[in-house]
Amino acid sequence: MYDTAGLLIVGVDRVGSAPIARARVHEGREPVARRQPKARDTRERLIAAALEVFAATGYTAASVDDIVTRAGVTRGAFYYYFTGKDDIARDLHAELWDRIASLAQEAFDPALDTVTNLKRAFDVHLDAIGHLGEGRFFLRDAWLVPELEAAGRVTQEVGASLARDLLVEGILRGEVVALDAQAMAVAVTGLFEEATLHVLSSGEAGPTVAVVHRMLDSLRPVRVQGDGRHDGVTETGAAPHGEVTP
Repeated sequence: MYDTAGLLIVGVDRVGSAPIARARVHEGREPVARRQPKARDTRERLIAAALEVFAATGYTAASVDDIVTRAGVTRGAFYYYFTGKDDIARDLHAELWDRIASLAQEAFDPALDTVTNLKRAFDVHLDAIGHLGEGRFFLRDAWLVPELEAAGRVTQEVGASLARDLLVEGILRGEVVALDAQAMAVAVTGLFEEATLHVLSSGEAGPTVAVVHRMLDSLRPVRVQGDGRHDGVTETGAAPHGEVTP
């Protein structure tokens, strides 16, 4: 299973509220007391150096010595903030995904329908990944790092629950086809996960966004004519085989 510790799932913090909640879970990790010296820039230098090292050599081959050398600090300074390589990797992982999640959150508009908001959040999320630079290589490799996988499993479950809440609200409003909400949530979560991994690998969001739009449009109810045939247009006006609307 891929690590999904940074997976952003669009949902609601409670049914009927706006705009979204993020599935940001850190499981399998004991809280570490962080001292707060004045020289906070040292931690930032270490985080930046870790990103460069992980992107250049890969997480597995990287070492604490590589990171402190790149940052120009001592091992003592490193352990002042982090317990080891896996600890700084988790913090870096969380910071990158939280940055992307914040951008996607801003794209959410409670005045719009459920599917349109899902598409807008996907758009921003995937585009941000495509422009991460070195961060994209680290996040791509992190999906296969055992040290980060446990949090990913829990986050995926939480994300599916949030997606289910959003879809239930969409069904009640007549914006989403009346199918099993849990099954749809699992499918949307899987779509999100695989689309994210594909853009992490390719660096190109455009083609993936187009496919995601088509698939999300299938969640819209279809209008039925008097003779029982559907007219090929969803109730929100999107044609399943036409141009994808933003």
